[in-house]
Amino acid sequence: MTKNFHLNYWKNIILFSGVFVLAGCAMGPDFVRPTPVLPDHWQNTDAVVHSQASPEPWWSIFNDPVLDSLIRRAEPKNLDLAIARERIRAARIQRSAASAESLPSLNGQAAYTHERLATAGVGQVLQPLLGLPPDTQGQEPEGVSYTNYSIGAVASWELDLWGRQRRLQEAAKAELIAVQADMEAIHLSTQAEIARTYFQWLGVSEHLNLAERKIEKFRTIFTILQAVHAHGLLAYVDLENQQVLYHEALEEKDEFALKLASLHRALAVLVAGRSDGEMPELAKAANLLDMKIPQIAVVIPSEMVRNRPDIRAAEARLHAATATIGMAQADFYPQITLTGQISLDALTVAELGWNARNTSFGPTLSLPIFNGGRLSQQLKLRHSEQKSAGLFYQSTILNAWSEVENRLSYEKFFLTQYKRQISLLSIEESRIEVLQKRQQRGNISRQELLEADLSKNTVHASLADTYVALLTNAVNLQVALGARD
Repeated sequence: MTKNFHLNYWKNIILFSGVFVLAGCAMGPDFVRPTPVLPDHWQNTDAVVHSQASPEPWWSIFNDPVLDSLIRRAEPKNLDLAIARERIRAARIQRSAASAESLPSLNGQAAYTHERLATAGVGQVLQPLLGLPPDTQGQEPEGVSYTNYSIGAVASWELDLWGRQRRLQEAAKAELIAVQADMEAIHLSTQAEIARTYFQWLGVSEHLNLAERKIEKFRTIFTILQAVHAHGLLAYVDLENQQVLYHEALEEKDEFALKLASLHRALAVLVAGRSDGEMPELAKAANLLDMKIPQIAVVIPSEMVRNRPDIRAAEARLHAATATIGMAQADFYPQITLTGQISLDALTVAELGWNARNTSFGPTLSLPIFNGGRLSQQLKLRHSEQKSAGLFYQSTILNAWSEVENRLSYEKFFLTQYKRQISLLSIEESRIEVLQKRQQRGNISRQELLEADLSKNTVHASLADTYVALLTNAVNLQVALGARD
């Protein structure tokens, strides 16, 4: 007997040791962070490539206090950022719920039932068993009524032998990382949209000022031509042509005023979260052409991969998809649940006590035998989802690389345009200086000088457009490189 006892003892030790060894394993592949194959340099830049991004906020390259104020004021009020913060909160709740799956559950229960047995024979048998007084008249009861009170608790715990719950927690944690990266992407996108809209506002403001100056010149020229026409030295048709140009300039001014108001509302929505929000910073905005062209610190391609939030989100979702494969594989194996129950049952409340207890404890084994191929199809689906997540990750990397190269090439193009237009503007200014001296000497009329000034106005407007394009492309390049604040 002692020998059998020791034999059973060691069998139990070996059995439970095997269970805990299995509990330390998890089904499915472990996630391995992919290493994207990228060139070690950019093709479309001659700038010095830095191994790390600047610790300063990315928009500090513009050195504009108005832009800094707009971006920082948008942080608590922008609706897109509020939505992203709520998504992070939901992902954290999901992660906590996944962690709770591996913990034992304990549920309290209470019941009150009142029953009546109508069969006389059965009632007569149950009458003494239920402790009810017998019928003193010796007649069979037509029915027996009694009340049952019950109070207790049920505990259960599913053993995570195959790591299903650990893979669930792993997937939930990866999804939280992905949502946080999504939040960073929305954050960066919102900041960039504020900067782009602000620069467009500066550009339209510059065009509006140029349009007002053009109108003044056209008005002056029209006044001169009216005087010439009055002396019979100008045909009426030429006067009408000048009047048409004057009205076209008025329409152009109204169009720019309309665009400026629209951009003001767009900025108010981005910054203040409402279309009629106050924008006091704009009154302190500098002239567009007084801003310096920023020098962007271009990071190495591998740093770009680590910085861009969309790439980090794609990687995290690939991690989550890999973890779900283990969850699907674990469904093929037995599930063991430990269940314990205790209850107090009595016919009266006064009898509820320790002696009225009912207890039960034991494991429950659930083994999938036939499910019509559902588990196999689920596993195939998880493998397909992992493959899709991997392809999406690769696509995100390639798109990011292409986006950076495009922005670098645009920077070259706009800088070339900018230098050319600066040169043209300098030529126009020199020409006007010469014409001013000739006009002072009486060699040319004031009308000719004003018309030359209109030509300078056109070059100035083209330069303003190129300036806005340069600043906007700088913003887009920062976003493409995954700049952080």
